[in-house]
Amino acid sequence: MKNRLIIFLVLLLPFIATAQPKQKVEKKFLAELNNILKNSKDNDHWNKPGLMSIDSPFAINTQGILSATVRFKDEDGEVIRARMQAPVEKIVDVAYDLFLILDYKTDEVIKYESEVNSEQLNEMYKSNYFHIGEPVSDGYKKQKKLQGLLERVLKYYKN
Repeated sequence: MKNRLIIFLVLLLPFIATAQPKQKVEKKFLAELNNILKNSKDNDHWNKPGLMSIDSPFAINTQGILSATVRFKDEDGEVIRARMQAPVEKIVDVAYDLFLILDYKTDEVIKYESEVNSEQLNEMYKSNYFHIGEPVSDGYKKQKKLQGLLERVLKYYKN
């Protein structure tokens, strides 16, 4: 019985070993995305005015879809929710202009938005960029760091 358990563990070890690094790399990538998102609250973020709060931080589901959901509350107390989602495997690179974005070759990013004071999200359009946030003074450094993390993550998604 003991020998069978040892053999089972030895056979299982390669699967455990390959799963751990992917999870660690994804965790670091998501942590950086969420740090940027969290520090972008005071700007005209995701092209929506108002005070932003995070409904669901950046996450990657089991199908490899990256998503985040935020809400914006304006001066009148009206709230609009917005969500973006897209496949990780199709990210081309990290770009920086006024905002940090994940760039795609084609329109892979689905953008959702709610009506005012509604929780229901409706698909609005598709785009080739996934807006992350607006670092105020260190955009290039964040872009470079995020690009390195993205390259490590993509190794697990591209064949």
